[in-house]
Amino acid sequence: MKHKFLVTITDTKGFRQFTLGQIFKWLLPGVLFILLAGGMAAYFYMVWLEDAYEEAKLRQRVLERDIAVLNERIEKRQEELERLGDRLSDLEVFVGEKPGKDFSTSTRLENVTLSAAQLALLFSIVPSGVPLPMSGVTSAYGWRKHPIKGGREFHAGIDLRAKRGKPVWTTADGVVEYAGYHKRSGYGNLVIVDHGFGFKTYYGHLKKVSVRTGDTLIKGDLVGISGNSGMSTAPHLHYEIRFLTRPLNPYPFLKWKKESYSSIFKKVKKVPWESFIALISHMAAQAIPPSSRPAQGSKAPSSAAEGSTSTGRSKGMSSPKTTSS
Repeated sequence: MKHKFLVTITDTKGFRQFTLGQIFKWLLPGVLFILLAGGMAAYFYMVWLEDAYEEAKLRQRVLERDIAVLNERIEKRQEELERLGDRLSDLEVFVGEKPGKDFSTSTRLENVTLSAAQLALLFSIVPSGVPLPMSGVTSAYGWRKHPIKGGREFHAGIDLRAKRGKPVWTTADGVVEYAGYHKRSGYGNLVIVDHGFGFKTYYGHLKKVSVRTGDTLIKGDLVGISGNSGMSTAPHLHYEIRFLTRPLNPYPFLKWKKESYSSIFKKVKKVPWESFIALISHMAAQAIPPSSRPAQGSKAPSSAAEGSTSTGRSKGMSSPKTTSS
């Protein structure tokens, strides 16, 4: 037992002696297992850290790319706003307003005063007023429960209460894009009028269609007779206004009048009114002055508007003057 450590364990039953070599022999497997497990854990942890680092680098590259795209969009938007500001300045100078660079676009639009010619052109292109003798709204624009299908759906127009047989007229100048029975939409007898510059109006559930595809109409011309054709529970007119195929809430346009024409700029946000008004002003400035029109007695070229008047008003029903707002 020389040069060896002796470990003695004593209890009430006696004692036992162990050499240090025996203790190491028992502990060695456990120590090796702990070292091996620790090494494997460290390895997998390093692998995880490496993967996490690579993922972080990838996220950083994606974030940098998104930031670059966002900065590019911001620069383009700033350029558009600068161009818009220039157009508004030109428009303000044209109509006699002092350009207000310290005001927002909506405020500057409200301050612009349009001439009678510009207003007439604006209200002949953009739908305004009611399309029939209105006696109330049966279903508003927006999400609703379908009265027949029962499911929740988006109502792209407004349902105007009307007895069967009431005259329905167009709310702006335009060309008839569609006239007939439209089974797929459920609108029954439907008339679609294209007013140009992105605007269209829809007149659905008609009892009778009074126009044909391709007819040119003037605001107030007859397009049909109210009814409840198609998927309808009672007589009414389904009326839609769309801009670049996107539906707009028709209600502000029903109440829109020349005396408060700037109100539409705040109520309807989906139309770029700034550039639109600038275009209207330019078109009004290019109009032919009265002195250059043909003298009485001379044969003037026939216009599509004259043909459309007979199309819309020869059906025995004239539209009220209030539709011109």
